[in-house]
Amino acid sequence: MNRIKELRECRNISQEELATALDTTQQSISLYESGDREPKLKIWQKLADFFKVPIPYLQGFDKYQPNKLKELRDKKGVSQSQFVQAFNELLISKKMKPITIPTYSRWENSINSPTEKVWQQLAKYFQVSVSYLKGEIDTEYLEKLVELLMLISFPNVALKYRNNELDDSYRPFLAIAITSQISKLLGYDSKEKFQEIYDQAIKLIDNPENINELRKYKGQFIELLTKSKDITNNLLQTYNNL
Repeated sequence: MNRIKELRECRNISQEELATALDTTQQSISLYESGDREPKLKIWQKLADFFKVPIPYLQGFDKYQPNKLKELRDKKGVSQSQFVQAFNELLISKKMKPITIPTYSRWENSINSPTEKVWQQLAKYFQVSVSYLKGEIDTEYLEKLVELLMLISFPNVALKYRNNELDDSYRPFLAIAITSQISKLLGYDSKEKFQEIYDQAIKLIDNPENINELRKYKGQFIELLTKSKDITNNLLQTYNNL
């Protein structure tokens, strides 16, 4: 069964209102919802554009993950009007156009979507990544990466990369590769994140000789970031076969 009726009712609109928006009849909408008539591709596209969802999801296939706006706003314990007032202060400070409560409400209900620049400001406000805020993160993959990171923390763990045995000397490189993928999954630039952590690591070292040692490895670590996906997926394959 398609999800036309479900999405229409979630947005609290009648069949007549939906028909007007799509330039069709209420009877057609009723037939689409019951499955007695199959919409043409043009109508499917209009419906998908109207509800701001992929066509396969609208047809009853695929998995659709709503954004986290309402969830994060509820955690802050503020109403939509209180949030909009606070968020508009941030937008104005960035010389961006403020929003209205109805506009934000449509974002929460996935009727409309913010621009990428506004997504970035929303993520900054809630202190999360854009990917998480949009509901795009593959939590199953993230869980596997965390497990893999835990696994390599144990000494004398034998893993293989392209059929090559990896000993404990590879541990820092493996950790960088895995955390790079986690950073990307969370919507961050892995090179920028690495630079931030590297700068902090330098501050924590007192011995100048150790600082030189760390600086010697920096170039290798940065080069490793370009191969992190390949390395991590190969390690995951080994881990999944255990």
